[in-house]
Amino acid sequence: MLDNLVLFAQEDVAKPVQEPMSLFGNLMLMLVIMAAFFFIVILPQQRKKKRDEDELMSSLKKNDEVITTAGIIGIVAHIKESGDEVTLKIDDNARMRVLRSAIVRIVKKDAAPAPVPTPPASDTNIKQA
Repeated sequence: MLDNLVLFAQEDVAKPVQEPMSLFGNLMLMLVIMAAFFFIVILPQQRKKKRDEDELMSSLKKNDEVITTAGIIGIVAHIKESGDEVTLKIDDNARMRVLRSAIVRIVKKDAAPAPVPTPPASDTNIKQA
């Protein structure tokens, strides 16, 4: 019996032990995954956002109705060419100077609001008299 235990013990020692991936290898793998995520997901989003912002600023003109980051709705009264400043007409006698970067959206006057869909009558449980 003792001989069998000695043989089993020698057999386990003779097997080569596989070392797990080193800390440096794990770190390199994480860095590669993070870099791929940055170049595939984050960078294209940033470029698209910058392109949309530049397009908005270039299409801004006098008498456009705009919305600022603070939620203020106004009409562009004057655009300063040398700087990044825009004067908005808020009311008949009220004007406000804001930065161009504070303008988030140009409101289209010709766009009609989308109609609200109504559910079909057969889907409701309300009985009509």
